[in-house]
Amino acid sequence: MQSNLTCLDNNCAFNKCGSCYASHIKVEGFDAYVTPETYCDSFRDSSSLNVSNYAGETSLTFTQNISCSASNCRYNFSGGCGASHVQINIENDSCETFQTK
Repeated sequence: MQSNLTCLDNNCAFNKCGSCYASHIKVEGFDAYVTPETYCDSFRDSSSLNVSNYAGETSLTFTQNISCSASNCRYNFSGGCGASHVQINIENDSCETFQTK
């Protein structure tokens, strides 16, 4: 099954071939008006996480598993995400799907 959440940050421990396996993510950026003011708060650096002791998540993350504090985003519905597809940026883990209301 293909997820409707794409993560381009290969340094995230939850990223497996562009798919997120965090089961739930949190996008931050309460006062954001532009994409770089948002970020994936669930990001965990794979180099700092002890992978040998980490069982990891086993299920794909979908947009219905996103909580979002970006109150100015048109896809934010009561703290959830209503976008049909979400992409997390490679450079700063921002939400590339963010659009101002």
